[in-house]
Amino acid sequence: MVRSPNLQPNQVAFRVPPSCNKFDIHSYLTNIYGVNIQEVRTMNYATVHKKARTGKMGVAQAAYKKAIVTVDAPFTWPAEPEWCALEREQFKLGSKSAGRKMKGWRFRAPEQERTRLKEISEELHARMEAEQSGKK
Repeated sequence: MVRSPNLQPNQVAFRVPPSCNKFDIHSYLTNIYGVNIQEVRTMNYATVHKKARTGKMGVAQAAYKKAIVTVDAPFTWPAEPEWCALEREQFKLGSKSAGRKMKGWRFRAPEQERTRLKEISEELHARMEAEQSGKK
């Protein structure tokens, strides 16, 4: 499933292999998940090629198909887990300090950012350890 903010409440977007057709998507969702489907629309996206500095062409993104499925009942996304917000904040702070370093500014982040980054990494580390101990 793909988050698409421009869709209506009773529509859901999926990223599917290019070999799937509308009938496959409809039968899969109906038979496996028991969802009543009104309509299936598909869009093909081509492979994106990027040229490297060496002159070689590389595949930046493989080809895929996007399917927009209209269902009977309105669809609501589940609440986002807490660890997603922590990882997003950690990424934001890390990229901020990397950008500061690349632009030639101060290499060290302000004290407040450093302490917040340390708190986030400790929370994520504690969560990972709890998950590992729970699996054993």
